[in-house]
Amino acid sequence: MLAAIVCWGLWGLMVTSCSQNEEADDLIQGPTIQTANVENWQMSNKVTFKKSGSGHIIKFSALMPLPQSNIYQTVENLNYIEGKVLTDKNYGNKALYVDRDEFVSTEYIMETTFDIHTKKMVVDVSKINNIQPYDPKSEPCKLYLGDRGEYIVTSNPYIVKTGDMLWAESEDVIDYARRCYEYVASNFKYIKGPWRTLEQILKDGGGECGDFSTLVVNLLRYKGIPSRHNICVTVGGGYHVWVDFYLEGYGWVPLDATYKNGNPKGDFFGKYDGECIILMQDFCYDFGYDSENDLNVDILQDFYYWYSSDNEDCKINAAHKVSRLKKLVNEQ
Repeated sequence: MLAAIVCWGLWGLMVTSCSQNEEADDLIQGPTIQTANVENWQMSNKVTFKKSGSGHIIKFSALMPLPQSNIYQTVENLNYIEGKVLTDKNYGNKALYVDRDEFVSTEYIMETTFDIHTKKMVVDVSKINNIQPYDPKSEPCKLYLGDRGEYIVTSNPYIVKTGDMLWAESEDVIDYARRCYEYVASNFKYIKGPWRTLEQILKDGGGECGDFSTLVVNLLRYKGIPSRHNICVTVGGGYHVWVDFYLEGYGWVPLDATYKNGNPKGDFFGKYDGECIILMQDFCYDFGYDSENDLNVDILQDFYYWYSSDNEDCKINAAHKVSRLKKLVNEQ
């Protein structure tokens, strides 16, 4: 008898290791936008798969997210031993894909190493005076508006009611985005657990950083503001998710409602501390298909895997670890 199993990463750990930052005031102050290099490391992102029970693994496949350079980070010297790089057809995210016909030993390690240079960013939104209307043909509008599965549902009655209330109180798009960030931070509780759908977040009255981000993105997209989750690991080995939204003619503005929830007096609007490594952006990735697996996954923060065995007692367990290998000299 063949036993086919689909598994995913340790999403429940996502914010258990996520600190609620209380040090926003040391970020650089000044003009509309300033950046400063923060972290410079050679990193390892590793998943260890271990077989248990009797029988044989006759098919094994796994996906691991890959970091890319963007306005918040520079990624160099990405290396891996086995697999092929897949590109998400929806947003351009990348993942390493391993597909094996057998699991020869009792342990298999899937690892990438890379150099990361992260940046703090401060956007002084008070100096943005000319807010332009959105161009529906722009890439941010085409990519980062609309619903995503059970996570982004902009027609949800709570989102509609709350969004309309906050919009009526707002002077402009920036003011509305700030009100969304503050509303979510002050009206929902920090509750540990795995990724939640929008309905689950509203039922529980809160969640972790990914769930706080989901609420903010729903409110922003409801009013036509391009926005996205930045799905990360931290340089120190933890997990975090935060949001940025797009201003036409200007660019992306970071915010963190989870940090605001943990430190109500702090200011985390227009500020990013540079402590994270962005692995994926937004939800619902299309990596295509192989001969047996649909490689479309909703969320990918650490890993996702599939396997088949000739005995239902034969299983694979997995453990994820992010670690710093070597401090690098900053040449940015």
